[in-house]
Amino acid sequence: MQCITHAPREQRQGFKWRTLFNLSLIPPKKWYGGVRLQDHKSLSNQVPIRSVSIGRMLLTIPVEQGRSRAAPCVKAGEKVFKGQVIATGDSKNLWAHASTSGTVRGVVSIPVADRDHTSEAILLESDGLDRWGPREQANIPSSLSELAEYAMRMGLAGLGGAGFPTGLKLGGAGTPDLLLINGAECEPFLTCDDRLMRERAADVIQAADYLAKLSGVSNTFIGVESNKPEAIRSLRQATAAAGSSVKIRTLPARYPAGGQPMLVRALSGRRLRPGQLPAEIGVQVLNVASLYALGRAVFHGEPLISRVVTLTGRCKHPGNYEVPLGYPVNLLRKIAEPDSDARDIHVGGPMMGRKLEEIDAVTGKTSSCLIFGANRLWPAKGDESDCIRCNRCVDACPMALQPMSLLEAARSRNQHDLKQLRLDACIECGACSQVCPSNLPLRDSFRAIKKEALICRTG
Repeated sequence: MQCITHAPREQRQGFKWRTLFNLSLIPPKKWYGGVRLQDHKSLSNQVPIRSVSIGRMLLTIPVEQGRSRAAPCVKAGEKVFKGQVIATGDSKNLWAHASTSGTVRGVVSIPVADRDHTSEAILLESDGLDRWGPREQANIPSSLSELAEYAMRMGLAGLGGAGFPTGLKLGGAGTPDLLLINGAECEPFLTCDDRLMRERAADVIQAADYLAKLSGVSNTFIGVESNKPEAIRSLRQATAAAGSSVKIRTLPARYPAGGQPMLVRALSGRRLRPGQLPAEIGVQVLNVASLYALGRAVFHGEPLISRVVTLTGRCKHPGNYEVPLGYPVNLLRKIAEPDSDARDIHVGGPMMGRKLEEIDAVTGKTSSCLIFGANRLWPAKGDESDCIRCNRCVDACPMALQPMSLLEAARSRNQHDLKQLRLDACIECGACSQVCPSNLPLRDSFRAIKKEALICRTG
């Protein structure tokens, strides 16, 4: 993948980390760094969202989401309806539901496309009827605490990448005065949120108004990058039709505009410090697809059993598809029909996603995109060479870190320097690696050392 240019270099002489959070240093609603990436969105954003067919087949529905794990409550041989609870959780663990109707065949372990480890899952043989059972008929939640509990029961998780349970986010929201909706979708191949905003804008606005009213928030902003004019127009039309006070704000098409610290800064002018939750500065942030799923749960009694997935790259049928959770990646490959030389698959965007190694993987809640023939679309970088101290990584870092110094500390396992250089502030966006002329594995090294530290802390 080609990087066209990076943001202009800022004057940083005499910069000290302790000055990073001095608001006087940064003009309101602007953030520095980032890169401008070659756009490949036109490969998949030209046609409406389509649904994949569910005939008689096997679905393997994960009951784990990040650290959340539900306990299976169905047995082999049991018949279930679409949307029926198949695994229950508690106040910190999401429930799981059947993606279609059929017969439970057991509990198995399966690789999930968006994770680097296997997950416990319910093996479901669909009956081809796709029949809904009785939907949740509870009254529309009238408080954030009620909504948070309801969201856990409906299996709602963040669909933008991290997959954090929506109910836990809502439950810890406090009393925000701003609701920010992330429609940036800054990865260069992803278009699932773009098509969602174009086609289901009225549902998005309805959910935004409901959540704002429940939260007592008077200001709601939806941030969308400027390279999605149709989505911006659809949202503004839906806002006008609903008489909504939601404001649609255009963001610069600069990666990583969708990163939470960048989005908060751009839409509110407030600074989100490393380790700080948006709620601590009076802000609630949701991805636009997560908000849409919340609306479907509240107003239609639909748990989270499917998501829109972008199929793109070197294939005959690119586009966006409504895919049931637990759907085999191999079947999505057949739908997309990759070119004969496009054997590799990349999950997620090229900046923060990963190569799919497991051919028998299934889709999960954060499986946003499959890119076929990724190696042909952006050739692997050349061999690593010595750092030339060009400072391009510093200019590109949206968190104003010093990636080359962090790399030295990571390779030497120097915990003191890693702390002083604020490794915890790294959002792993990969902007530094993208602009590095020496092909240093900056982002991958930071991700690995953070994961290693996490393993050490958790035992």
